[in-house]
Amino acid sequence: MQNLGDWLAGERAEILDRRAAIVDGFPALAAKGWRLLGCGAYFAYIEHPFDMASDQLAQELVKQAGVLVLPGTMFMPKDDATAKRQLRIAFANIDRAGIGQLFERLAAFHP
Repeated sequence: MQNLGDWLAGERAEILDRRAAIVDGFPALAAKGWRLLGCGAYFAYIEHPFDMASDQLAQELVKQAGVLVLPGTMFMPKDDATAKRQLRIAFANIDRAGIGQLFERLAAFHP
């Protein structure tokens, strides 16, 4: 563990940069009705602007935009109105450029 300081610092910087990319890029989506509800080190919780349940939207995002997200209904009861409007995006395995592509795909998406 004593020789991992530089590696650990680099990993921390990368995680913080990914989180910053989500927060910095979100205003472009907010203009289209998306809402950032929370953002951590690996996941962002968002509210979508569409008139469809999050489990249906998640399926459409994979098919039409190549974006894999988890619906809010996986984390709350299916009959919860807020769960139907929420998605969870994992960004731990994509870099800043990939996060930029994510935002482009979400901005262009129309169910």
